[in-house]
Amino acid sequence: MINSNGFGGNYRYGQRINAADKRLYEIDFAYIKDIKEKKMPAGSQAMVVNGKKNLAFNFRFGYGKQHEQFRKHDLGGVAIRRFYNFGASLALLKPIYYDLYESGTYTFLPPEKYDPRWYDQNLRIAGRASFFKGFKEIGVIPGVFGKFGYNFEFGNHDRKIHALEAGLIAEGFLKKLEIMDYTYLGSHPKKVAQNRQLFLTIFLNYRFGKIVDPYEVKKKRERSIEISY
Repeated sequence: MINSNGFGGNYRYGQRINAADKRLYEIDFAYIKDIKEKKMPAGSQAMVVNGKKNLAFNFRFGYGKQHEQFRKHDLGGVAIRRFYNFGASLALLKPIYYDLYESGTYTFLPPEKYDPRWYDQNLRIAGRASFFKGFKEIGVIPGVFGKFGYNFEFGNHDRKIHALEAGLIAEGFLKKLEIMDYTYLGSHPKKVAQNRQLFLTIFLNYRFGKIVDPYEVKKKRERSIEISY
C-alpha cells in the first residue's frame, strides 16, 4: 500500500452476502511521513531529516462493504468493485534518538532525543541512533477513519485474486501527531512543518489473495474425519 503520506500494508477478509456484495473486515499498518520531511547530510554524511522528532506508525481496524459494479465475463477481463470501510485508528509515536558530537572538538556524546537547542550549544547530529532506542517511550494516540475506493480485479484464475485499488482515507486523531519539531537556523527558530490532527490521504494498493469456498472446506473436513475412523 502506497499512501500520499507514507506506505504500509493491508489484510482484508471478505464474506459474501449475495452475488454482488461482500462484507469486509480489514487491518491496515502504515508508516506516516510529514509532507515537509527533507533528508540532509549529517556530520558523518549519514542522511537524516532535520527537525524530525518521532517516528509515526498507524494501525487501522475497519469494517465495511464491497459492491461489484461490473462483473468479469471471462478470465482475461476486469471486474470493477467499489468499497468502503470505517473504524478505529491507533497511532504510535516512537521518539527518535540521535548520535551527537561537539562542533570544533568532534567529541562524540551519548544518543539523545531531538532538541532544537543543540545548535545553540554547538552540538551537531552525527546520525540516527539505534531504531530500538526509545521503544519504552512510545506514545499511543487513538482516532477514527473512513476509507472509500475502487477495486480493479484482473486475475486469470477463478480462485486467485490480483487487483489494483485506489481511493481516499479521511482520518482524525484526538490530538496532533508530533512528527516534526522546531529547528534552528543560526540563532533564529523556524517551524519546518505543521503537525496535523486531521489527515486526507490518497492511497494505491496492489492486492493478492485467494477465494475459499466454505462448503468445500467443510466437505474436506468431513472426509478427513471419515478416513480417520
